[in-house]
Amino acid sequence: MYETSGYRCLVYSKRVTDDIYLKLCGFEHCMPDYCFYAGDRPGYHLHIIMEGKGTLCVNGVEQKLHFGQMFVTKPGEDTWYRADSEDPWTYCWMAFDGNIARESIEKAGFIKNVNILECNVDQQRFYSLVQRLLNNAELKSSAVYYNTGRLLEFIGLAIESYIESGKKEHKSRDYQTDSYVEYAVNFIRANYATATISTVAKNIGIHRSYLTTIFKKKTGVSPQEFLLQCRLRRACLLLSSTNNPIQEIARNVGYDNPLTFSKIFKSYYGISPREYRRQQQSEQKGE
Repeated sequence: MYETSGYRCLVYSKRVTDDIYLKLCGFEHCMPDYCFYAGDRPGYHLHIIMEGKGTLCVNGVEQKLHFGQMFVTKPGEDTWYRADSEDPWTYCWMAFDGNIARESIEKAGFIKNVNILECNVDQQRFYSLVQRLLNNAELKSSAVYYNTGRLLEFIGLAIESYIESGKKEHKSRDYQTDSYVEYAVNFIRANYATATISTVAKNIGIHRSYLTTIFKKKTGVSPQEFLLQCRLRRACLLLSSTNNPIQEIARNVGYDNPLTFSKIFKSYYGISPREYRRQQQSEQKGE
């Protein structure tokens, strides 16, 4: 265990399997302009930025990073990284290697020439795994198994983040796009009164921003606009075919506040729900 103010690191030498094993883990609150030269070190070092900013340089190419991102250093690359002079970063990391290490890091989105990705899951989940390792450093025979398990959780979170981003450049996503939109359309139509775009995306298993992009490309409107249309079309039907109170109709289409419903309805159609009902009743009577 290496520990100073703002820095903790644990080195591991034992392994359960040669397929994938933990080498290092730790966290560091860097001083301004602190620079670390990684060189061509072995293994994959995955860092999660908890706060602040910094710079990563890989094979002579510099890129700025900030809170909410994660970055990896890979074997065979000439790498250094430096904390920002005004807002230095804090990060946690795990380093690992093994026969399937490269495959694992690529499943998390860090394919060739990709060293930086957005973190689309709570960074605290990564930090919690690192803390559990650092706080349980006893040399027990069971420790190497626990450590391997937490490493796999750490990598699993990175893969989850990549899936959540909705930006995975895999050909299978191309032919799944129509299926995602079709599912979203059917889900909204069936659950317009209670659905939110976040719940729609969660049920499909993709990120909300990705759903919005493919939905609008396919239908010409955003999923939020489509949800609004479904609610208002149902409201129009109930207003014209029933004598139910407007407050009840508002609840039936997903609005607990009838004033909010009336405001949205008028903004969309140019008349209030009450006026719409009066017009429809007049037309039905042939007036």
